[in-house]
Amino acid sequence: MPPELDLICDGCRRPIADDDGYLWVDTAEVRRTEEAVRAWEEERTDGADGSLAFSEGGDIFGYPEKVRWQAHHARCDPAPGEGAYDIPAAKIRSWEQLLEWTAHLMEKSWLSHTDWDDFLRGVHRGRGRLVVASQAGTPNP
Repeated sequence: MPPELDLICDGCRRPIADDDGYLWVDTAEVRRTEEAVRAWEEERTDGADGSLAFSEGGDIFGYPEKVRWQAHHARCDPAPGEGAYDIPAAKIRSWEQLLEWTAHLMEKSWLSHTDWDDFLRGVHRGRGRLVVASQAGTPNP
């Protein structure tokens, strides 16, 4: 069965073959973001009722940014061997696999600190930065 989805390399912008790359997120950066979110919330938590309180002037804009998922061929990876949570290209070739990975990742406490939601919206709308519908799986008219 031909692949339904192609993983696209952030480095060279070419499709990644099954055994040649992965989708990944930097786990150290995720930990730093988790700590930054915790600190941001502690600074703004009202001691009386535990709710978040904002001062005038847009405190919300200081909220830490989500960590970006990336895709690379092994040869294009800017930080090979670094601490990463990765998904081999061969394991994210179909909509079913993408759904399985999403369910699996939803069990991770750190997922909300990543841009997985934006990643999925891009794939769904056909404007994915990292995963696109495969041309190999598209029938000729």
